[in-house]
Amino acid sequence: MVPVTEEEIRHVVRSAVAPHPLPVGNLFVEEFVVSERGRIDLALIGDRLSGFELKSDLDTLHRLPRQMATYGEVFDFCTLVVTQRHLPKARELLLPGWGLAVVKYGTEGLSYRQLRRPRPMKTVRKQALAQLLWRDEALHALDALDAAAGVRSKPRDVLWQRLCDVTELDQLRAIVTNALTARQGWRDVQAPHARVERSQPAGGSSRFLARRLR
Repeated sequence: MVPVTEEEIRHVVRSAVAPHPLPVGNLFVEEFVVSERGRIDLALIGDRLSGFELKSDLDTLHRLPRQMATYGEVFDFCTLVVTQRHLPKARELLLPGWGLAVVKYGTEGLSYRQLRRPRPMKTVRKQALAQLLWRDEALHALDALDAAAGVRSKPRDVLWQRLCDVTELDQLRAIVTNALTARQGWRDVQAPHARVERSQPAGGSSRFLARRLR
């Protein structure tokens, strides 16, 4: 049988997990950068952060344990999507809270089947969340909190830590999701691989800030 590629999985997952057009205020991002430790394949951003890691027939699961640990510090809900080939091993490796889905060929082509629903991750860390912000976004958030004194000219890691010091997790999550959905210039050097779809504005067509999702 012809191997299922990552691009094919992306298309199936996109159709299965996110409505089109997206609800107002939502964002769908491919190759979403998670600090300097990696990029998750798909991220759905709204009031919560949902991440989807994809494993095609051409992939291995060698990096999966590290990836799950990293993404579980950032995303409220995490789902591993695999092909039939990887399913037995994926069941063994899957961490608590992670969802599991399989993409496989059927009589009507590729289909998406949810095998285990994700649960709210208990491993989310403020420090990991804060690192999703670009420096100007972190400074803007600190200004809004009247907490930028003394750190305005400091490196971004200092700004991230200040944000963690002055917010609770739910407040920081809201700051981060608001910044991400408002972000312009996704093709910036800080996110060179990102492909982004925004929600459709009222009375207009969808706007894409990077290469259009297919």
